[in-house]
Amino acid sequence: MIQPDAISAIDTETTPLPLAVFHLRGSQTEMGAQHGRLLQQIGGWHATAAYYPKMVEQMLRGSALRPVERHWPVVVKPLLELLAARLERHRPADLRARTDAFMRAAGQHPREARHVLAMDMFQNAVGLAGRHMLGPFADPWQQRAVPACSTLMAWGPATEDGRLLHARNFDFPGVGVWDMAPAVVFCTPDAGQRYAFATSRGADIPGITAWNESGLTVTAHTRLHRDVTFSGAAIVDLCHDIARKAQTLADAEAIARERTVASTWGLAISSGAEQRGVVIECHASGVAVTEPQGDEPWQACTNHYLSESLRIRELAPSPGWSWHTHSRKKRLETAARAAVAGESFDVSTLFAWLGDGRDADVPSIERVAGGVVAQATSVQSVVLDPQRQTTHLSVGRCPSGRGAALAIPWDWSAGVGVEERSLAAGVRHAKPSRFEEGDAKVAYRHYLRAAQLGAQGGDLTLVHEHLSIAAETLHDEPTLQLLAGAVALRQGHLPEALRLFERGLVAESSPFPKGRLHAWASRTAAHVPDRAGAERHRDALARLGHPLLGPLQERVATEAQKPFPLEKLRGIGLHTLLGDIG
Repeated sequence: MIQPDAISAIDTETTPLPLAVFHLRGSQTEMGAQHGRLLQQIGGWHATAAYYPKMVEQMLRGSALRPVERHWPVVVKPLLELLAARLERHRPADLRARTDAFMRAAGQHPREARHVLAMDMFQNAVGLAGRHMLGPFADPWQQRAVPACSTLMAWGPATEDGRLLHARNFDFPGVGVWDMAPAVVFCTPDAGQRYAFATSRGADIPGITAWNESGLTVTAHTRLHRDVTFSGAAIVDLCHDIARKAQTLADAEAIARERTVASTWGLAISSGAEQRGVVIECHASGVAVTEPQGDEPWQACTNHYLSESLRIRELAPSPGWSWHTHSRKKRLETAARAAVAGESFDVSTLFAWLGDGRDADVPSIERVAGGVVAQATSVQSVVLDPQRQTTHLSVGRCPSGRGAALAIPWDWSAGVGVEERSLAAGVRHAKPSRFEEGDAKVAYRHYLRAAQLGAQGGDLTLVHEHLSIAAETLHDEPTLQLLAGAVALRQGHLPEALRLFERGLVAESSPFPKGRLHAWASRTAAHVPDRAGAERHRDALARLGHPLLGPLQERVATEAQKPFPLEKLRGIGLHTLLGDIG
């Protein structure tokens, strides 16, 4: 049964809608129209329709770390609209017709069709600004975007009977939209393979999680890179083509190379028939394939480029961002190694890893945020089992990996129609967590509220308030102390900020986040003033070893002679989703 703990902090009163399972047949245009008409029949799709037109602006506003930067998305919105229209013109004619038919049948204006390109637009906005060092993106230490999707593909010695399993978290700011209305769409086209995709009511988008009758699964992951274009293939169409055309991993690669890809992506693609998974990465200047290393029976994918050739000109906004994506990958690889060593994956244990909140370097630490697999914006978690032709889909509120899941057989035989399936049969696979009871549960709820409001460009006063309450409720969660310390700095309370940073250090033992706390404690102490304390924290930072700490150690070392500017300290950047500041 669905547990009340699996409900998002944004809305604890509303229950998610039943799972909607759609069956479509015919040409792409006919299937788009069928999907739209069926949505009109069952309802529950208006929140998604309302979200996508404002999504890019919300995400850019939510990524504005300092209040003064929140006007920037409004300034660039007209340009983004023009570029979206340009990108839309380059869509394949049949898929563009499908979206148009879907919009019309659902009672929406056809111009709304361009909003299915929202993620390409967001990533391209980041890429263009990073390329030209525009606006708030000019500071490379600012975290402009927070991609957090995680995929693990496993097979052979890593799984209970050797069959391939493909697990992914879809982390997306549409909290209260995607997680509220889960859906699966089965497509039987006149030409090409039968395929399906996981989505939300109101989103005819195969570009996130899709699979086909040949046993191929594709899950898309954001990358950040300077090489973008507005005259290439959008992610919804690239994944759609792979799902309907590819029978093998080689076919998928060939499709990715057919034409320039507009934005910056990593596609985790597995084949049940080939018992293997790869990551196909792309941007506007190239495509590369990363195979499993040696004989490892797994492949993980998060949000940084794996291919050395594509890392050139990659945007890595901060050490905290890098720690976030590399740690999630490391944690999934730890799970895979344990599976090979004897703790083999089945669907339940693999799904449980999607709700994991343990630190990759010090697994005894369970975090509310940072480089952990379960994120505050995990709106959909999926484990696909192609050999048994079953998809296990989350049907609970964020974070979805900690909620319930329903098993959905791959049924290609049904006629055109839609059925609603009760959530009562949902099974919860999550491992026990400290955040399920007592003060830790209360603090986690406040953190979720802050993170999800922040991701949607919400009221900063409320974000600050919830973070402060969370930190005072749970003293031994160092990420909360770091975030609340930034709130205190913004409010001009330097002694309070220093107290919070030092309280976080008492509980922190993982090297990168410990170094980050020492850095901000040193900078704050210098202006309290507590020069001896500043020096003590600088020395402690210098003694820590972690590959991502180098730039931070170099910067802080120079601050013995020239302290970090007080005005920057008081206007500190706060990224609640990353669990990072600065």
